[in-house]
Amino acid sequence: MNRIIIWIVAGILVVGIGNGVQRYKKSTIRNINQSSISSGVVPHHLLAKEIIDKFFKSISLKENPETIILLSPDHFRSGFIKEGGSFITLEIEAKKFEELKVSTGLLRKLAGGNKMVFNNSFITFEHGVMVLLPYIRQYFPDTKILPILIPFNTTKEQLKHLIDTIHSHAPFNVVIISSVDFSHYLSREVAEFHDVKSINTLITNNENDFENLEVDCWQCLYGARLFAQLRNREFPEIIAHKNSTDYSHANRQEETTSYFSVIFKEGNYQEREESKGKTILFVGDIMLDRGVENLMKKNSSFYPFQKSNQFLKGVDIVFGNLEGPVVREPKRISTKNLKFTFSPDVINGLSYGNVNLLSLANNHTLDMGKSGLEETKELLEQKNINFVGDPVKCTKEFLFQKDGIMFFAFNKTFPFNCKDEKIVENVKSVRMQNKREFLIVSLHWGGEYLSESLNIQKNLAHRIIDAGADLVVGYHPHVVQDIEIYNGRLIFYSLGNFIFDQYFSKETRESLAVGLEIYPSKLVYRIFPIENSQSQPFLMKQVEKKEFLERLASKSDPVLSEQIMGGIIRTKRFKN
Repeated sequence: MNRIIIWIVAGILVVGIGNGVQRYKKSTIRNINQSSISSGVVPHHLLAKEIIDKFFKSISLKENPETIILLSPDHFRSGFIKEGGSFITLEIEAKKFEELKVSTGLLRKLAGGNKMVFNNSFITFEHGVMVLLPYIRQYFPDTKILPILIPFNTTKEQLKHLIDTIHSHAPFNVVIISSVDFSHYLSREVAEFHDVKSINTLITNNENDFENLEVDCWQCLYGARLFAQLRNREFPEIIAHKNSTDYSHANRQEETTSYFSVIFKEGNYQEREESKGKTILFVGDIMLDRGVENLMKKNSSFYPFQKSNQFLKGVDIVFGNLEGPVVREPKRISTKNLKFTFSPDVINGLSYGNVNLLSLANNHTLDMGKSGLEETKELLEQKNINFVGDPVKCTKEFLFQKDGIMFFAFNKTFPFNCKDEKIVENVKSVRMQNKREFLIVSLHWGGEYLSESLNIQKNLAHRIIDAGADLVVGYHPHVVQDIEIYNGRLIFYSLGNFIFDQYFSKETRESLAVGLEIYPSKLVYRIFPIENSQSQPFLMKQVEKKEFLERLASKSDPVLSEQIMGGIIRTKRFKN
């Protein structure tokens, strides 16, 4: 086993680890009675062993903690299955574990006010702990440890009570290390998109966002971040941010894992642009009647989202077009009915799918009349699902605004409402009153089943951008249409069907999801091709995705061709 040997010679600290020797100026090493580090986050996937080693080495060069508390996911759900949501830790009389001393005194104090299970075997089988112990033995052989497994159903309140207890009873030079792997089982492109919100939430400590992160233990992240706040040591030193494909010869894998490692310590934090990003995921038309309803009756209201739920998670706003009203007493006519009406149960499915903003500006939300539209709004509000737009009106009254992002939605399928001039006038007025917001305009328009946009769509889109819109996103044609860039702003003319029962063609079973990262000076658009099988959307595999993007590029703006085929479009963010 490698051990640390330290000499101080003529003011120089010499550190020997195994056969290697490194020298550091004495002035860079803190007195062990002081503490600059509060907590950190490190992966537990051994593919990322270089990150793990760098993480522990970075801590060792700054201080020697008295105790390291390891927060790990309960991967095997030992606490949930056996004990109903208890924290899991070592047996309360344990003196040593895997050749490391156990902080039994602190363990007894934590056991007093927290629901805990004491079982060494559960810890032994948990790789979130066991993978990290060799590094602790190498860099901190005399430091005490206290591993705690966090069940997946642990609430924020339970975790907060645990961290408060640690803060109250633990010495100043105790460090909490959270063992967390980030995005799982998705492509690198999706993982990178999800990591934006996960990392930003962790760094900026946006307490309300932790529960929606796409990581294997959001509670572990919350615990590390809360402890840093309580100890007033919140400066983030980022160790690494990588993906499993960085360690593999295959750059295009269907399923990857993201790794992010950070240490929280003393210092004054200055936000970087990367930590100011907001994420929006745009999906296509969502219709939950007819054939979709029959499938939900056979399965559950969650059925349409079961293959896309993880993809839709970990994003600030998930936006789609709700193609029909939700009413308490839906009318059933026939499977060929062109008037839609959704049961209130569908809202549980929308919540499960993490959809939190819907356009009501389309030709079907009035299928049950004005009372049906009002019921829809009321039922959505009860589940904290926001909405924007109106099927007939096109005024600022129906604007949605959050965190510097504004949404307008207009229905262009009725000939008697929302004239082009009125839409342009509204966009211009909103832009004049909101200079800094990012303004998105959603339009229900165009010809059904046409693979390319019409000139009337292009003319209106250009006028809307000239009036001040930053982005235009279209719905209604039931197929994916072209993408255009105009005056530096993007136009997605139609995203196609996200959830529908139109199985009669390849084009109606395909759709486009667009992931947008909004930063102060730049925009990143990620293009995610979607396939639909029996009203369940899911991400296309790499072969089908490549073919889809090539077709999309061939009918889109030639300036964007290369970026579309690469799946990412980057543009400048313009100041209005």
